[in-house]
Amino acid sequence: MVTAFALPVLLMPAHTFAQDGMGVRVQPSILDERADPGTAIDGVLTVTNEDGGKQAYTIETRNIENMDESGRPQFSKESPTDPMLAASWIKLSMTTIELDQGQAIEVPYRIEVPKEASPGSYFAALFLAREAQTPTANGAGVGFQVASLIDLRVNGDALESLIVRQFSTNKTFYTQPSVVFTTHLENVGSVHERPQGIIEITDLFGKKVDQVTFNVDKGGIMPRNDRIFTTNWSSDKFTLGKYRALASIVFGDTDKQTVTREVTFWVVPIQEVGLVLGGIVLVAFLLTWGMRRYVRNALARAGHAGALERSETVNASFAKRLIRTLVWLLVLLTLLFIGILVFFA
Repeated sequence: MVTAFALPVLLMPAHTFAQDGMGVRVQPSILDERADPGTAIDGVLTVTNEDGGKQAYTIETRNIENMDESGRPQFSKESPTDPMLAASWIKLSMTTIELDQGQAIEVPYRIEVPKEASPGSYFAALFLAREAQTPTANGAGVGFQVASLIDLRVNGDALESLIVRQFSTNKTFYTQPSVVFTTHLENVGSVHERPQGIIEITDLFGKKVDQVTFNVDKGGIMPRNDRIFTTNWSSDKFTLGKYRALASIVFGDTDKQTVTREVTFWVVPIQEVGLVLGGIVLVAFLLTWGMRRYVRNALARAGHAGALERSETVNASFAKRLIRTLVWLLVLLTLLFIGILVFFA
């Protein structure tokens, strides 16, 4: 027997379709609540059988133990047993339901917060499950689970603290202004944080070039967890030189706090730079060739054959010296450019 699972992430609706086309909707998808220790919260979970005939479901609670670096929740595999974790505080009015196609039902629940609960954030989920049906001719049945997530804040003097583990770019040198910033944050407090902010880009002279929004999707970080955020910046303007990116990240509920980090990177459009250098060399060559032709024609019109021969010899020698000079000039420009990169890196 094969069972298919569909679990939404923190910002996705609790709405899933099993492999055989059976669909169910659970609302709300996220329960964001606040409560004092020793109080209770009453709520209603609405379950709708959207397709597939009459279906039987079971409802249970699970703790959210962790989250991965992308923000996807990781659920406990066992039923709740710890009385100080949120799943044990949820009391359901019913644990099994049957619905005809298109039918909806409201399932009342109560969250009873113990007096001994410490201030901070707690996480749990209400799981709706349909067992796999009788296997079909090919030997496979289909079942699924869908969760409604609970983010509960117990009021009180909680710790809010966020650490920037890393702020970096995916490369140091770019040939085009298309940069990916990676921000690794760790929540060392006791409260669920949704950090936001901006990343400001300035050039070598400190002039602001652009800015991008950090965590535009408002992704959260559970206490004692870390998460990696990526932010993209690109520009259609001509960009050359060393740039600095300053990340200003704001977090906290009532007491707003800001942490900053910076990183430097280079944008060197090789194609454009090569065209400019090549153009300089071409202009110098054309000017030299034009001057030689002008001198030769002037001497020929004046009838100075000997001077013309000497001029050709001198011009040939001058052309060789010019070529050597241009080669050395290009070498020096290249070394100077590399030196600037090394000095300011």
